[in-house]
Amino acid sequence: MNKTTYTNEFNELWKKDSELKSRWGNIIFCVAYLVGYPATSILYFLRNDPAFPEVLAAQLILSGIIIFLLMLHFAGKLSAQKASFYTNLALVPVHAYILAEVPHASYDRASLNMTLGLMFSFFVLRWPVRYSIILTLIVLIIFPPALYYRHPHYLFNFFSQGGLFFFLGQMLFPFMMYFHESRNKHEFFYLFSLAEQNDLLEKQKQIAEDATLAKSEFLSTMSHEIRTPLNGIVGIVHLLEENKSRSEEEMELIETLKFSSIHLMAVVNDILDFNKINSNHVKLHAVSFDLEDLFKNLYNSFLPRTREKGLDLNFTLPDLPQLRGDQVRLSQVITNLIHNAIKFTDSGFVKFSANEIERGKDVINLEFTVSDTGIGISEDQQASIFEIFTQVRSLVKRQDGGTGLGLAISRELVRLFGGELSVRSQLGEGSVFSFQITLPISDVVRNPVHPEKMATPAFSSKTKVLVVDDNATNLMFATQLLKRKSIPFDLASDGKQAVEKYFSEGYNLIFMDLRMPVMDGFEATKIIREHNQDIPIVALTASAFQDERERALANGFSDYLVKPFLPPDFYKIVYAHIGIEE
Repeated sequence: MNKTTYTNEFNELWKKDSELKSRWGNIIFCVAYLVGYPATSILYFLRNDPAFPEVLAAQLILSGIIIFLLMLHFAGKLSAQKASFYTNLALVPVHAYILAEVPHASYDRASLNMTLGLMFSFFVLRWPVRYSIILTLIVLIIFPPALYYRHPHYLFNFFSQGGLFFFLGQMLFPFMMYFHESRNKHEFFYLFSLAEQNDLLEKQKQIAEDATLAKSEFLSTMSHEIRTPLNGIVGIVHLLEENKSRSEEEMELIETLKFSSIHLMAVVNDILDFNKINSNHVKLHAVSFDLEDLFKNLYNSFLPRTREKGLDLNFTLPDLPQLRGDQVRLSQVITNLIHNAIKFTDSGFVKFSANEIERGKDVINLEFTVSDTGIGISEDQQASIFEIFTQVRSLVKRQDGGTGLGLAISRELVRLFGGELSVRSQLGEGSVFSFQITLPISDVVRNPVHPEKMATPAFSSKTKVLVVDDNATNLMFATQLLKRKSIPFDLASDGKQAVEKYFSEGYNLIFMDLRMPVMDGFEATKIIREHNQDIPIVALTASAFQDERERALANGFSDYLVKPFLPPDFYKIVYAHIGIEE
């Protein structure tokens, strides 16, 4: 790694890190000479060496300097590296003085002690290279003249009695410091680069998460803005359709409008569904259901379309007990597959079935299959049909339409069930889509209901409903539905009006839009709930994101109705909360 690659920011961080890591080694070096060096004067005393006072004085002066340097360090005025560096600088003249002025019978012990001290420095000191170069130059400049000046033979004796090894070691000292610094600097640079990359990845991750959140919030807002007027369109179309006195031409126009509104609603729902799945907002809600009833409903739903195209539609189903699972999502998957099969089949049949693969004590493993005799899918296209916005484009007629999201949504929903959606197909010979999932057996026992014994829903004459919505078209649609059942009602265009009307009038049921000006549905519901915990309040929303259903139910709402809704959906809620049986 070239030095030129080190930035100023890196060098500053490196200095701080180097100081921090070498701090205690440098302090240990200072303390070792503070305590250990004066202790050597005891040897002079034990030998009755007349130079004992001079040696002790020089060593005490050195100890005083070291104490002063340590005080500066602990006061925060001097780094540990500089404290050990200045200690070494002070040590050089003291060594030179003792070697030059104190007679030595032999320099063997002195050169050995100094060499050992130098080796100790190798292990505990971590300096910038310039410190070690300065120290080595000072040693080479001061030691030889000091030994030679008063007694020329001292220099020769010192070199011949081990001093040569000390000087060689001292000249190696800068190289050792360079080796340590280079290795540590490279390691730190690696960690620094890794930290930078992690910071960059963290920023990119945050940007991606923010973008995903922004996308979800945007789609949530757009779903409200699109579904709210769409609810009015769908509702008014159904109201117009029920007027049988219109001319055939008008009825044809209404039918066309109904088809277009239903198609638009399907496109919007597909896009929002896929976004919910990708944002992990889809949770399976297990309920007890009868698979035979589900298949019969699917058969009745698609029978008119298959008859129109001259196709045979049939299903096969073994004898099964009540199951437990998310019936709505399972129906959505099978519906998508049947819809595609009918769309791409011009002659022959469309068949859907469920086969029992294995049955345990509490669970059943089932294989669901939808097969057709349609256009088929070539092998090179089979790998891409589950991708979003993808269709078998070379064979799709424009009138077939579609978003290309149906199979992508179905695959993800099947994965939520713990299965995998697969396809077998040959071009021109049809396709077979299948998946296996395991469903628990329900404790509920099938209990057939005879139609002639069913109760007829009706309403109490004292019933009164409050509808709260800031969209005039939605208010008109809801009120028309209430008028048809002769149910008294009041209207409010925001949460504040709803609260005021609630306290001045008595209501049996409130339909409350969630997003409104002045005061939203959450705040209005909170105020009403402080005075009445029992009145049913149904959340009206066009948003399908951010777990708004759970949020609404957790904030005091009794039920939840997603716009756009059809008359049966609306009446089902009304019957559930204020209906009586006749």
